[in-house]
Amino acid sequence: MVFYPVTFLLLLLTFVVQEFIPGIPMAQYATLFLPPVFFFAASVAVPFPVMLILAFTTGFLWDARYVPGVFEPVGKAAHSLISTGGNLPELDMAGGGFGFGLSILLFGLLGTFLQGVRPLFKRGRLELPVLLVGFTTFAWLFSEYMVMTFLRGSLHFPTAVWTKMITDTLLAMLASPLIFLFLYSLAGLSRYEIKYEGLRYSFDGR
Repeated sequence: MVFYPVTFLLLLLTFVVQEFIPGIPMAQYATLFLPPVFFFAASVAVPFPVMLILAFTTGFLWDARYVPGVFEPVGKAAHSLISTGGNLPELDMAGGGFGFGLSILLFGLLGTFLQGVRPLFKRGRLELPVLLVGFTTFAWLFSEYMVMTFLRGSLHFPTAVWTKMITDTLLAMLASPLIFLFLYSLAGLSRYEIKYEGLRYSFDGR
C-alpha cells in the first residue's frame, strides 16, 4: 500500500511547487496548473475511493488557496483562470467568492471520467490518457470561467481567455506524460498492480 500514501504526499507537494511556477506573458500568462494535472494523472492509477480522497484534497486546497474572496476582484486572484496580468480590465468587474467547494465537485466528476482508462495505465499505453488529461483540464478551466461569468451577470468570452485556456491545456498535456511515467515507475517500485477483467476492475496494492 506504499503507492497510495506516496501519491497523496506528492499531491501535497505539487501545491508547494505551484507557488514557483511562473506564467507565460506572451500567452496571456498561461500557467501549468500542476496540482490539478497531477490529480488527473493520478486518477488513472488509483481506485475509485482513493480518487475521491484525492479529488476532495485537491479541490479543497485549490479553493482555499486560489478562489478569490467575496470582496476581491476575480481578475486579481492568483492563478485565476482569467488572471492575465491586467490585460483584461473588463473582467475585473466580476465579484469574487464564486463558490468555495466547487472545485471538489468538478475534480470528483472529472476524476470519475478518467477512471475508465485505468487498463491503459497498467499496460503502459499513455496516448489516450494524455489526451484525456488535456480534455479534463480544459473542461475544468471552462467550467470555472462559466461560473465566474454567470455570477458576473453576462457571458463574455474575449479572445485572451480562449488563448489562455488553450495554452493552459497544452501545458497540461506536455507535463502529463512525465507524471504518468513517474507514477508508472512508482507503481513498479512499490509493487502496485491494477487487476481487471473485462469491464470489472479490482485493485491490489501491495
